[in-house]
Parts: sequence; C-alpha cells; structure tokens
Amino acid sequence: MRPLTDSNRARARYEEILDHFAGASVYHTPAWLRVWEDLGADVEHVFVDDETVVPFVCKGAGALRRAYSLPFDTYGGPVTARSNGPLSFEGIIERVASPSVRLADFGAAVASSNGALRPMVSHIVDMADGYEAASRRYSDANRRNIRQARENGVRVAAISQHEVTREFYRLHRRTVGRYGARALPVAFFESVFARLVPAGAATFYLAFHEDRVVAGNLVLRYRDRSYDWMWAYDDRFASLRATNLMLDHAIRDEATRGSRELNLGASPNDRLGSVRFKQSFGAQPFAYAVYAHTAPLIAAARRVRLGMNRMGARIRSSSF
Repeated sequence: MRPLTDSNRARARYEEILDHFAGASVYHTPAWLRVWEDLGADVEHVFVDDETVVPFVCKGAGALRRAYSLPFDTYGGPVTARSNGPLSFEGIIERVASPSVRLADFGAAVASSNGALRPMVSHIVDMADGYEAASRRYSDANRRNIRQARENGVRVAAISQHEVTREFYRLHRRTVGRYGARALPVAFFESVFARLVPAGAATFYLAFHEDRVVAGNLVLRYRDRSYDWMWAYDDRFASLRATNLMLDHAIRDEATRGSRELNLGASPNDRLGSVRFKQSFGAQPFAYAVYAHTAPLIAAARRVRLGMNRMGARIRSSSF
C-alpha cells in the first residue's frame, strides 16, 4: 500500500479505475475533488494495489492535518475495479500522514481491528420505477404540505446565474447557525456551480414566495444515483412548506433524468425531525460505516474549537 500525491500520473490512474468502479458516486469524481482543491485542500491517493485506491482530501498541516475520505462523511472510501476483500483501516491510516483520519465506507469494503467503526444511517428514496411510483409512498401529511406550498404561491426554480449562489449561501448560513454549526464559505458554492453545474452533475434550486427567496436545495448526481446534498431555508417562512415542495421537485426531476435513487444524506440520531421529514417521502434507511482515528491531543483541541464555532455561528445567524 502506498500513498501518491496528486501528480498527473496518480490522477490519470485514479480516473481509469473510477471508470470501472460500479460503486462510484459523485463524491469520487475529479470535479468534486477539485472543489476542495479550490478551497486550499490537498488531494492524496493511497494505492492499495494497481486496481484499488483510496482518495483523501487533506486539510491543515503538521499536528493539525486532517484527512477525509471524503469530507462531511460523504461516500468516499476505496475505489476499485474488482473486489479484493475488506481493507484494513489501520493499514490505510499508517500510510496517511495525518493525526486525524476519517473514512466513509458505503460499500462494506473496510474493516477495523481496533474498534474504529462508527455505524451510520442515511435515507434513500427509491426511484427505480419512476416518479409516480415514488410519490405513492409519500405520507398523507407530506402530500398535504406539498399541496399547501403550491396554494401558498411557492414556486421552485433552478439557479441559472452564478451570482445567485450567494442567495443560497445566505440561506445556508442561517440554517446551520440555528444548530450552532459552522457555515461553508461562499467560495465552496461558487466552485460547485462552476465545476459541477456545467457538466450536469449538480443543480441548485431556490424556492420563492412572492419576490422573496425562502429556501434552497443542492442536488448532486452521477450515473444513475442522485444525492440531495443540502437544503437550506429561512425558518421565518417554515409555514409555507417550501422544503416539502422543493424535495418533491427534486424527486420528479431526478426520476426524469433516469436516476434510480435519491440519497437524502446522513440521518443522525439526534435529528429526529430530519429523519421524520425524510421518511415522509418514503425514504428507507441504509446502514453504512464511518471509520475514525484521532490523536488525543487533536480530539481535545477539536472539542474546544467546536464549542467556539457554535457560539460564533449562533451570534452570526441572529443577524440574518
């Protein structure tokens, strides 16, 4: 097993393997990895053998260096043209020069001998039989909410101009601030728009009520799988039910494009409201794993920083 920095040779070989990897997601694609490079991160490839590679996005330096496969516990992990049994997480982190490593394994391709596994659940909408079949699995309450949004005059439209990503960013800051989380920089959304939207791999949606933007949604896609990666909303207008209409709009659009499933993302146990919202669209749970290793000193520093970030986020969100 050997690490290769993101040289042209490593990129080319990685892309060859990715083309033949049945489990590939939008998060494995070069375009998505380059979004993180645009934000100043490094991309490193750990080659297990000539046909298996684990991509990492690395941030920071020295004792503060963090390696993710891939960021936000999205579906990274091994990319391989053939199944060669579970890989050792401990063997992988030995080759990654970072005191903090996280690896999301969506395909049961990794194992740990030191208890590094953390079970996770996402929720997925089955669209294999098209939109009409998927929508029949909506809850009655959800159908009423979608109808209510239309009656309230809410309309949903895809963003076609780069500048409008700042409206999405405004909603994102307000949304994460309510939970004390740290917002992504506006440069992230601008990079996604520039790199993924022209290739048809992403769509930004905004929901409007009269002349006001009240909610947003970012959908990613690759091959026949789609990912509802982020929704954002202005909680002052929650009664309009714009988020229900937006997700219904996404399911219809992605089914029309030929996607067989729409992944609604991780469903933490402490976000039961989010889980119920996903279930109202007929989404079913899917279990996967995240493997994590963090040096004790780094873990302590991260807890302090997280507390400070949450306090700052709450203060900033109050101004939106």
